[in-house]
Parts: sequence; structure tokens; C-alpha cells
Amino acid sequence: MKPSRLARGWWGVVAGVVVVGLTTGPQLGAELANALPTTTTSTTVSPSSTTTVAGGSTTTTAPTGSTTTLPTSSTTTTAPTGSTTTLPTGSTTTTLPVTRRVTTPVWPAKGSAALAIPQLNVGVSSPHQPIVPIASLTKLMTVWIVLHQFPLVNNGLGACETVSAHDVALYRHDVAQQQSVVAVALGQRICERTLLRGVIVHSAGDYAQLLVQLTGLSTPQFVTLMNREALAMGMSHTHYVDVTGISAGDVSTASDQLIITIAVMTNEPLIRSIATLTKVWLPVQGVVGTFTPDLGYDGVAGVKSGYTQAAGGCDAMAVNLRLNSTIITTYIVVLGQQSNNALALAGSVALALYRSVRPSIARVMTPNGLQVEWVGSLADVTTPSPTPANTTK
Repeated sequence: MKPSRLARGWWGVVAGVVVVGLTTGPQLGAELANALPTTTTSTTVSPSSTTTVAGGSTTTTAPTGSTTTLPTSSTTTTAPTGSTTTLPTGSTTTTLPVTRRVTTPVWPAKGSAALAIPQLNVGVSSPHQPIVPIASLTKLMTVWIVLHQFPLVNNGLGACETVSAHDVALYRHDVAQQQSVVAVALGQRICERTLLRGVIVHSAGDYAQLLVQLTGLSTPQFVTLMNREALAMGMSHTHYVDVTGISAGDVSTASDQLIITIAVMTNEPLIRSIATLTKVWLPVQGVVGTFTPDLGYDGVAGVKSGYTQAAGGCDAMAVNLRLNSTIITTYIVVLGQQSNNALALAGSVALALYRSVRPSIARVMTPNGLQVEWVGSLADVTTPSPTPANTTK
């Protein structure tokens, strides 16, 4: 089935350049798919060596010396029987085509999902991408904008403020609404770095509101900025009405939320490090834990979860895969999971989706040696395009 539209894209940053290329539909990126060039492996032969290519009858022979043999494997090199290839003296080039596999993502039975691997220019989404409430995933945009208003330098605390009677009243209101909160005290001095830890690890709604106060903007002004940024980032099916996600009016799609998830995790090293924490100590409250499912297990390295009755269980997950010295990060967003433990279900669905595509990430021999590549369907490979990393003013 052909994707229904081409979105402006998921954003993955490599060396400061934002990569765009996400589409919605059963195979996100199908409209941008290009046939990958045949991978070529070069083997340099000294003046006194012999190279034999298994599976064919073409042999290039130099004076007797050391022998290099390319063994037969699942990736086969075949030369036509009886043919002879003349190569420049001292070198033999062997073409090894990538053996591709059918990738069948395991999509959630209910709700929606999207997955991207920016380092490999891969993006896919479930066939159905409804616009639905997203609960505390809203806070990813809140954090994104605050950090571009007040960037943190090195180990600095960032901008600070004093907790007022109004702030204490907001905290008590959030408690009454059964939001996730962290206790505050009248006259308490609290800074940006501490607030970010409370928002990302414990999804503290009152901390999110305190972050917004640091900008000097009113909540309506800040929300306007959130929506403006969402449109600029290509999140055309997203709309925010508050800074915490407690309202059912904070809506988006899994594909859209993938964009902000990747942007935050690739542009903000501080958030990337905070997102890995399973618990954190905060003033007044003490130690609080994460709500992010499966954090610290099976390579899960963040990032944010959310739940309301309207939204169900939502999870934005990052999974790191180490292949020798290379770490490949896969990002997954799952929305609309309903059960007695909706957050755990959202995490399980996200992991199942990751595991279904994991075999399509492999080490492949290239002219530059072994490299990690996508060996799954070419329809999942997107064409990256540069675009500005941030548009907030």
C-alpha cells in the first residue's frame, strides 16, 4: 500500500545537520526510497600474492607469495564461467551485493506506532496514524523550547527562580488532579537543571510549569510558541493546548511525536543523559523514580512516557544497539495503549516493534571495511535532506 502523504520529516542530527525523511503509511519513507548502490569491497594485493574468488573461475595471479582467499558465505561473489577480468597491476576488486531480508514490523494490535533509525536513514510507521491525545509526551516540546530559550552550559545550573505562593497553589492543584508532581516549598530556590531532571525522570507537571515561568512568557504565549515550533518541524498533525499534556486537547500522531523525540535526543546531550536515569534525588521531595517502561533493560535508554485516561499508555523509547564499536539508536513512539497497566503495555509494544526490525541491522563489508547498514526492505530507506535544527526565537 502506498503511503498516503509525505510529511516534512523525522529529524535526525549528524554533525549538526538535521535529517528529514519521514512519511506516514505502512512503510514510512517508501516515496523516498532509492535503490542502494551495490556494495564494493576492495582487496589490495602485493606484487607477490595470489587472490582466488570462491564461486567462480576468474583468477588473477601474481608472482608466488602469500595467498588471500575470499571464503564462500551467504553473500556470494560469482564470476561468469570462463570469463577473464584484467585489473590494474597490484589490485583486485570484488563486488559483494548486500543480501536483503524482508522486514515485517510488529505493529500494535490497537493504537499506533512509528519507528526511525536516523543513522541508517530508515523510517516506518503503522498503517493507521490517528490524531489522538498524547499525555505527558507533550513535555518533550516544553523541554525543547525552554532549552533553546535558556541553553545550559557545561555543568551549570541554568536560570533559577524562587518558588512563590502561586507556585505552591499550582502544585496543590496538580495533586488534586492526580498529575505526576514533585513537592515544592514556599521560598525554595530552584534552577533549570533540577527542573529538567524532574520533568524527564518523574514527569512532574508542576516542574514543567516552573520551567515555563523561567522564559518570562505566559502559559498561552508559551503554548503558541509550542504550536509554531511544531509546524516548523513538520509536525502538521500536532496541536498543544497546555505545557504538561494533562488535557485531552494535546493531540498528535505517532509519526509526529517521533520528530520531536529524535530532535530532543540528538540535539540535547543533557536530556539524553537525564533520560537514562531510573531515579533521581530532588530537593524537598527526595528520591523519585522514572515512569518510562523497561528503562535500563535490553538497551532501552529513555526517553519519555505518559498516561491519561483519554490518551491511554504512550511511550517514546530509544534503544541502543552496540555492534562492536558502533552504537545504533532506534527511536520508537507508541500511542493509545489501553489496559490495567497501560504504561507497561506501551513499553512492551515498543520493544516488540524494535525486536521485529532488529535483524535488518547488520554489519556489511564495504570498501572502507565492515560497516553497519540496513539490510531490510529498500522501501524503508529514506533520502535525507538538510534543514535548520531549530526555529524558536
